[in-house]
Amino acid sequence: VSLFASEYRMSQVKDQMSEPPAAVAPMSGTEAAISGVDRRYKSDDATYYHDYLQLDKILGAQHMRSSEPGRKVAHDEMMFIIVHQTYELWFKQMLHDVGSVIDIFGSFTRDDQISIAVLRLERVIEIMKVLVQQVTLIEAITPLDFLEFRDYLIPASGFQSVQFRLFEIKFGLRADDRNQYQRRTFLHYFKPEHQEMLKAAENGHSLFNAIEQWLERTPFVEFHGFKWLEAYRAAVDKMLDSDEVLIR
Repeated sequence: VSLFASEYRMSQVKDQMSEPPAAVAPMSGTEAAISGVDRRYKSDDATYYHDYLQLDKILGAQHMRSSEPGRKVAHDEMMFIIVHQTYELWFKQMLHDVGSVIDIFGSFTRDDQISIAVLRLERVIEIMKVLVQQVTLIEAITPLDFLEFRDYLIPASGFQSVQFRLFEIKFGLRADDRNQYQRRTFLHYFKPEHQEMLKAAENGHSLFNAIEQWLERTPFVEFHGFKWLEAYRAAVDKMLDSDEVLIR
């Protein structure tokens, strides 16, 4: 039976080989699209998720000082590093958005640009909410666990976050309005190249100045008896009075 089956199968193969080849049906739109996607995946310049996000650099940037030779590895130092690196990434996005808003208000501003500026500032607010929520992750590190690696970080401090200081400057905090730390300006605690970066930012445009100049160019500041500055001052006074009640 096995031999008969084999011979029968061979005869079918011979018959098929003797038949003329059938015409290839054209690909449907979906099949063509899939084929195009496959070619893009296989091309030398195809964008690859891991490479696009440069994950080798990001995931390799967590060097625990407690893991250095002769030290006891502190498990929670990894958490500490990642949380602060995440802060810095969000700071970068906020600076990116605020910088674009400063550019919008620093030039001739169309109505449609105002909506873009508002959208980006609202996004900055949402990022700030995320940053506040991240504090709970730091709180998940107990004081004793933190002390396992804190001495290895001296004298580093979050006070030295260049991007956070840039963010303050971009929003309009002036050098004269800052409190000194140990009778020194905040610039004293940064490397020379970072000091120059922060000084340049202080001499540049801020969001406060850009909006102030835009309002000065705006015709409806005083219009048909309406005085915008007085209305704004009244709104701010009301807000501060409300805050004072809450604090007390």
